[in-house]
This record gives sequence, structure tokens and C-alpha cells, in this order.
Amino acid sequence: MINSLYDRKKARRSLFDTVAYRMVSQVTTILGYIILVRALSKRDFGVFNLLYSFIPLVGTVASLGLEQTLRRFQPEYLRMGARGAAAWLVKWVSRARLGTNVLILMGLLLAWNRIAPHFDLGAYRVEFEVFGILALLHFQSQILQLSLASYMLHRYSVGSVAMLSFGKLIWYGGLAAAGLLTLRTAICADAMAYACVYLFLRVVYRRQCLAGAPQENYSPPPEERRRLLRYGVFNNFNDAGTLFLDSRMDNFFIAAFMNTVAVGIYSFYGRLTEMATNILPIRLFDNIIQPMFFAVRPADADARLPQYFTFLLNMNLLVMWPIVAFSAAYHAEIVAVGFGGKFVQSSWLLPLILAFAAINCFATPVSLVAQYEEKAGIQLLSKVFAGYNVLAMLILIPKLGLYGAALASGSAQLLKNAFVWWHVRRRAVWINAAASIASSVGIWSAAVALCYAVKHLVPAPPLVQLLIGIMIFALAGLLYVRGPILCRSDRELLLNLFPGKEMRILRLLGLLHVAESVPPVRRIN
Repeated sequence: MINSLYDRKKARRSLFDTVAYRMVSQVTTILGYIILVRALSKRDFGVFNLLYSFIPLVGTVASLGLEQTLRRFQPEYLRMGARGAAAWLVKWVSRARLGTNVLILMGLLLAWNRIAPHFDLGAYRVEFEVFGILALLHFQSQILQLSLASYMLHRYSVGSVAMLSFGKLIWYGGLAAAGLLTLRTAICADAMAYACVYLFLRVVYRRQCLAGAPQENYSPPPEERRRLLRYGVFNNFNDAGTLFLDSRMDNFFIAAFMNTVAVGIYSFYGRLTEMATNILPIRLFDNIIQPMFFAVRPADADARLPQYFTFLLNMNLLVMWPIVAFSAAYHAEIVAVGFGGKFVQSSWLLPLILAFAAINCFATPVSLVAQYEEKAGIQLLSKVFAGYNVLAMLILIPKLGLYGAALASGSAQLLKNAFVWWHVRRRAVWINAAASIASSVGIWSAAVALCYAVKHLVPAPPLVQLLIGIMIFALAGLLYVRGPILCRSDRELLLNLFPGKEMRILRLLGLLHVAESVPPVRRIN
């Protein structure tokens, strides 16, 4: 039974569960976000996002590498049939995370009067206390989601994400309809949604995962404890290095140099970017991407890894190029129609942040190559660019405001990713780089120019302009997917990954049109 956890049938089922629930999550998240942005004042919306910035801070300051340890070792224990060890690891990680979180949150509350005024949060101690409960529920739910994913129960782990966003939508909608959606009630609504998700995950974990586990208390041998400790300590430093590369940490610099209204503006466009990038193929199909990489035999790595690297990069850019182009043409209209024009004065932030997201979409493929080559030290060393990010924030925010923050954050990520790529560049090769870039720039720059011409020649309300733009981009997209954005090996891999009924949809879209440029890829068994 344990050996069947990671077979092809289960992986395929998990893939479709992941796609289905993430689509639901995306829709409900967008609807809930529209209600929240429209209901809260600019200041309250900024404070709301600044409070959420404490989650990566709390999670990173004393991470102890807990989540990374769980993600790494629980699947190993399950493959070995050691359900008792897997259950012990979840319990140990959960308790350790709860303990560290409580200590850090208590420390923040004790020091609140000293630190909060620097970020314009002095009057929001009660809101932070409620938010502390939300943060505890967030981390405990995250641990259970990781554990259920190790059991290939993605219908529950990813389904809980959809459940959370749906719960928020219901609470926001009801409170807004009653005229009661404020900063404090929004935080309480989120806490209630997290509580429901945690209880759901706890029940599922107990019934689906603990039912077959040995009842006696498991205690790992000393050498196994040392192994877990070494891995956790190493990843603790790795996690700490990512703290100031997290875009949510930018909010503290913005609050210190500007105000919470500016935090709201920056977070708003950052959140729109996050929602857009959540539909990237590498986000949707991450549960099959890693096996593709790590199943490659060393003898085949020089041939296979460039193909897989190119596939992941091209599939991301297949989506990111039109998103960036559309935002460049219609950034103001998107905000006007979807969010009532709130923060529209800074709408050029959207294409700027999205452009950096597109440039940095090679981060995951590069990281996978580095992991395959076991260059963990290089990945850890790349976190030195967090220092660059802090310095750039200190220099650029006073001079350029929110655009300076976006430039600092985006360029820091780019330097970090480029540093890792440089050390794995022999295998991290973009096979059709020249053809892909030329085709993409040509098609989408022409589409953007046409959209601006239409807006100039045919004055119309923002909604009408958006609909016209969607039609223009749909026609450009049909031409785009049939061009050299994907090479032959990319299309061969698509055939390999989707040999069932979904092949008809891919063929209809033109994604399976095979260009004669790269030798065919051997089928993955």
C-alpha cells in the first residue's frame, strides 16, 4: 500500500485535483479581494497588509528548518513503510513550530510600544493580538497541508486552500453587505476562516493518515535525530537568508519611510501580481515537475536537464508574456473596472512588478538544476543578495517612492537567481532562447501598440476597452502558441505528460504543433 502512494496513477490524480482546486481558489480569492479592497479605507487596507507581513517575519526568525525537514523526510519514511516515524515527525514539527511562534509573538507584544510607532502601527495593538491567533492557525494548517501532500492527498491539502479563500469570501461578502467590514472585522473573518480550515485538516489527517499508523510511541534512533537536526539547522540559515528577499518584507521599509497608505498601494499591486503568477504551469504542476528532474540518471543529465529547464521556462513565459503585455496596455482599466479605481494613480506599478516576475520566472528551473547537482551551498550563498535588497530599499525608496521599492526588490531577486544560474549554466540552458524572445517581443509589442491605437481612436468606457483588448490578445495568442515560443522538445514533453483526453484540447490550442528544431524527447516511464 505504501509503495503505491507515489505511483503514476496517484500522481495523475493529484495533478488534476491540484488544478481543479486551485482554479476554485483563484476565482474565490479574486472575488474576496475585490470586496476587501472596495470596502476598507486606504489606511486600513495598508495596516491589514502590514500585519500580514508579520507572517514571513514570524515564520523565518526561528524557522529551525521545520517545514523543510517535514517536506524532505516524511515522503522518505512513507516510502519505507514507516508510518510511525512519519506520524512522529509531523507531531514533533507541529509542536516545535507552535512553541517558536508563541515565543516570537509574545516578544513582539512585549516590545510593541517600542517598535510599532516606527511603522505607524502604535494604535493597532488589539488588531495584532487577534492577528497573532490567525498566525498560529496559519502555520499549524500549513504543516498539515504539507503532511497530507506527502500522502498524495492533494484533494484535501489543496482543497483546504480553496476552502480558506471561499470562507474569506463568504465572511467578506456578508460583512460588506451589512456595512460592517472594517479592519478589525476583516482580521476576525480571516481568523475564523483559518480556524475552520485547521479543524478540517486535523480531522482529515487523523482519519486518513493516523488510522494505519502504529499506536505505540515512536522514538527515532540517535543517528536519525542527528540527521534531522543537521538538515533542519542548515535550512534554518537558508530560510533566514530569504527573509529580506520576501516581497512582503518590503512593506516594513515602505511604512518606515512613507506611511501605511503607501503600504496598501504597494501590497495591492503585489497581490495582483501574485494572483496572476499563481496560474503559471510551474505552480500548477509542481507535484510532477520535481520527479521529472530527480529521476534523470546521471548519464543522461547533460542531454535531459537542458530540455527540462527549457520546458519549464518556456511554459512559464507562455503565460507571463501576454500577462505583462496586457497589464502594460490596460493597467488603469483593470483597476478602474475591478476595484473601483482605488489606487489607480499608481497603476504603472502593476506592469513594472509583473515585468520583474516574468524576468525572474527562471528561478524555480534554476533551483531544480542546482538541487539536482546538489549545490546547496550555492543556493545558500545566493541569499547574500538580501543585503543588496536592504541597501537598495534604503537608497531608492526616499528617491523614487514605491517605484524604488519595486526596482529594489525585483533587481535583488534577479541578481540572486542569476548568481545561482551562473554556477549551473552548463546544464541550465535555454535551448530556443533567441527564437522565443524574438517571437514573443514581436507579437506582444504589436498587440500592445494596437491596443493603445484603439484606445486613442475609439474612446470608450474602461470595461469596453478591456473587452476589446481581450479580443485582440486572444487573436494574438492563437498566433503566439503556434510560433517558436515552444520548441520541439517542449511539445514532445506535453505529449508525454498529457497522453489522455486532454491531448485534444492541447492540439486544438496549437500547443502540440511540433517544430523541427530539437530532437524528440524519450518517453518518461
